[in-house]
Amino acid sequence: MSAEYSSIVFRAYVFDMDGTLVEFNLPFDRIREELGIKGRYILESIMEDSKREEKLEILKEYEVRAAKKAKLMPYAREILELLEDAGCRKGIVTRNCRESVEIIAEKFGLNLDFVITRDDAPPKPSPEPIKLALRITNAEPNEAITVGDYIFDVMAGKLAGTKTALLLNDKNESFAEQADYVIKCLSELQRFIP
Repeated sequence: MSAEYSSIVFRAYVFDMDGTLVEFNLPFDRIREELGIKGRYILESIMEDSKREEKLEILKEYEVRAAKKAKLMPYAREILELLEDAGCRKGIVTRNCRESVEIIAEKFGLNLDFVITRDDAPPKPSPEPIKLALRITNAEPNEAITVGDYIFDVMAGKLAGTKTALLLNDKNESFAEQADYVIKCLSELQRFIP
């Protein structure tokens, strides 16, 4: 542990789900094709569509199927258990549907203090789901860290006033400069546990 991090601790941990706590593997190109989406961001395209409810149901079906096949990311269970033992609050803020999170939490026996989905608050990059997590955990922004693998996670965390950690993968290095911390494995979060 470097001296730079030795005195920094957080008591609330806001995790993204897909690509952070679990390998989810949604077939984004197939979803775009089935829903007739030309834009990059599926959820935003659906929300502007006149057939929004119908398309959200189709997206939900994909998310539920992916959740049933999901695998935990390396060290996900261990870091959640360490946070639990330290008395830290932890949970998930995701752009996915609630059912997919419930499947994953039950499948892997995850003990979470909060689950916030697109059904509960405007999706990231809005800071609103992170702010909701802070209210639920009774934590100030400076006591919390948002951990994710995409620019929307970093943006939402920063807008909500938390510190941010980007979990590196082979597609997100371009976002690294915008995060407060860059980690290659969830195990590196141990340095922030009181």
